[in-house]
Amino acid sequence: MAGAADERRTRVPAVLSGVDSPIIATCIVETWAEHSSWGKAYTRCRIINDPADLPDGRYIVEFGDRRIPTNKYQGHWELVFLAPEVRLSRAA
Repeated sequence: MAGAADERRTRVPAVLSGVDSPIIATCIVETWAEHSSWGKAYTRCRIINDPADLPDGRYIVEFGDRRIPTNKYQGHWELVFLAPEVRLSRAA
């Protein structure tokens, strides 16, 4: 099934840093496993519990030893696909 999601979700505390501004804020990174229609497994993540007043722009989200670029556009975070070697259970 295309985009079938595993209902198990992992949540880890993270820090958002503005790329073009001095903004620093805390958030939660929520992840879950999905499988493509051709069977490839991958991990998706999204930012939740972030401050409501963060402006649109470019950010870096950091958790564990990972730094992942993302964007906030029209009040919504870009959905991020994590590399297969990223194990959030070790970052928590």
